[in-house]
Amino acid sequence: MTSTAPSPRRESPSARAKRKNRLLTTITLGVALIVCAVVGIGAYAMSHSWWTEDAPVASADQQLVDGQSRFDQAGQDFFNRQGLVTIDLGAPASAAALGLPADGSTTIDTLVPLPVEVRGSGGELRFSGVTRFSLDTADGALARVAVVSASSGSWTAMSADLHGRAGEWGWSDADLETLADQVGSAARNEGVATTMSLPTVTPIGVDIGAQVTVSAAGALELVYVLSR
Repeated sequence: MTSTAPSPRRESPSARAKRKNRLLTTITLGVALIVCAVVGIGAYAMSHSWWTEDAPVASADQQLVDGQSRFDQAGQDFFNRQGLVTIDLGAPASAAALGLPADGSTTIDTLVPLPVEVRGSGGELRFSGVTRFSLDTADGALARVAVVSASSGSWTAMSADLHGRAGEWGWSDADLETLADQVGSAARNEGVATTMSLPTVTPIGVDIGAQVTVSAAGALELVYVLSR
């Protein structure tokens, strides 16, 4: 005698749709819980981070005890949060202590415009609104700092910046007039990049120069160069 097994009941379209909706709901809730957990952990970590402190205290790998900035990633994170870069050319720490290579050039682009304070053996000076500067090291020591002025881009602003510093630093009206004439000539010489410099002065015990570059496209940049 032969028996025939009954065929399995086929799921109706409405039942399949309900099962699919339940599965999608479960997956969506699971993803939402994971996202909430990640956001919660991140918010907790940030709330307990020195990034949110009103007056963060630097650790040894972020800043030297005398206030000199360090320039590896930890140091950059700190001075971007603190809002001040401090460089000592009068009595600089070793390149290693500053987070710099023994020999070479390191360019720093800040996250926001920052004041850069440079100390010399005879005082200190400050550049405001800086977004880029570079540090050159030689034989394990800091030798040169180049600060791109926030006035770059407009000769009117650059000229005002230079005139504002000239009397205190030691540039004469004749020096500035000569530079203005050179910049005008370079600007008319389209397609050729030209760099002009003011004489070196030593107002705080370090050598300070100013370089104006007119690019091949006519863009203007003012860089203050300080060296030991």
